Amino acid sequence: MKKIFVLTLLVSSTSIFATSPTLTPQNLEKYKGNQENKMSRLRVSLAVSSNNDQGEINISNFTLCSTITCWKAEVNKPVPIVNSSTTRGQLVADVLIPMNEQIKQIFFEPTTGKQSIEGNLKFEKVVKIEPEYQGHTLYIVLDKVSKGSGVFRYFPVASSALPFNSELKYYLIDPKFNQTINLNSKSMITFPANFLPEPQLFFIAEHNVGKKFPMLDIYPYLKGRGDLKIKLAEVNKGSNSHPQNQVISSIRYSEITSSNTRVINGSDTPHTAVLEKKSLWFRLLNILNLE
Repeated sequence: MKKIFVLTLLVSSTSIFATSPTLTPQNLEKYKGNQENKMSRLRVSLAVSSNNDQGEINISNFTLCSTITCWKAEVNKPVPIVNSSTTRGQLVADVLIPMNEQIKQIFFEPTTGKQSIEGNLKFEKVVKIEPEYQGHTLYIVLDKVSKGSGVFRYFPVASSALPFNSELKYYLIDPKFNQTINLNSKSMITFPANFLPEPQLFFIAEHNVGKKFPMLDIYPYLKGRGDLKIKLAEVNKGSNSHPQNQVISSIRYSEITSSNTRVINGSDTPHTAVLEKKSLWFRLLNILNLE
């Protein structure tokens, strides 16, 4: 399968102290459904590297900088905390930025409140705003420090970016946690803790290629520590499209382990057949020993 995406893995040089960019930033316009000439869409999301943080975080504005230019995104509101253990993030900005720019750093303006964000993050690899894509999605991963009396300051520690496509779903994998991704088809992918050394954004797509089991694309393609556990549901058996009163006898799965993220080709033969009961009727029959 031809791939046009370029991996952008960002490992941080971070500061929890409030610093400001040396360049005067230009304001970024919000994306309103139309992509203007020579401008690209940039979506910025936040995730807290945790599995139990709660509440909201106050965020002021943030500034993105290249070597010669800076751009400011206005937020100025509290945003819900989304823990990285969920593989999701909280979108905080959807803006237009000039094509062909190269973002190297992000600065968060300090603000007040029990929970707020400040600090800056220098990217080891730039985010290239490449014109051939619909846009780019950038995830910033946060950690926190206690200031006492229930006050916490969040600060950026890592980031990851991929080209954006509105038809794709993105998942953030944080090496702190075992994370299982449940797809709509009932297929599942489990990333073990420490599979990668840093948080990494992935897109995962299933394709019906006319086989009993779908093609699965986990991108970017990276070698990890340990094995992914992949459980592919038989095509059209695991979806939620069946009427409620229709009895579905079982779902057959193809189970695969892999030490790297990759394309898994569709197949008519499961690697390990596992039958999962899907119908209340069959569960009742099991209980009554009539099956």
